[in-house]
Amino acid sequence: MSRLKHNESIRHIMTKTLQTINVTTPLSTVGKIFSESSFHHLPVVSGTKFIGILSYLDLMRVSFPNAVGVNANQPVYEVLDHTTSVEEVMTKDAVTLSSDRTIRDAAEVLANGKFHSLPIVDDGELVGMVTSGDLLKYLLDQY
Repeated sequence: MSRLKHNESIRHIMTKTLQTINVTTPLSTVGKIFSESSFHHLPVVSGTKFIGILSYLDLMRVSFPNAVGVNANQPVYEVLDHTTSVEEVMTKDAVTLSSDRTIRDAAEVLANGKFHSLPIVDDGELVGMVTSGDLLKYLLDQY
């Protein structure tokens, strides 16, 4: 059995090519991204600066209360485009780590938090993302 490396950099498992949104992205576009991809979290950026994160669950929380009385032929997200913004829904004070931290650090944060995605931010700039799935894949690779 191989031995886990306790000080391996988070850079080895983070996803570097990311789908991002900004505060002006319509929620209908966000809904489409979630429905057409395997993403459950989208980093919100201003240029390359990380400013928050929006999860599928965040979008669902605002979608269903506003869905009452909506025309069944008009997607809920399109209605939200006129009533709610990404900035209102996103988590602004998201927990982040820098890319010089270890995989163990990321595992600790994700294990103790109530979320499954961890933005990796260096000097305010989004450089990657680590998910609980990334950690499980890393663990499987070790055995």
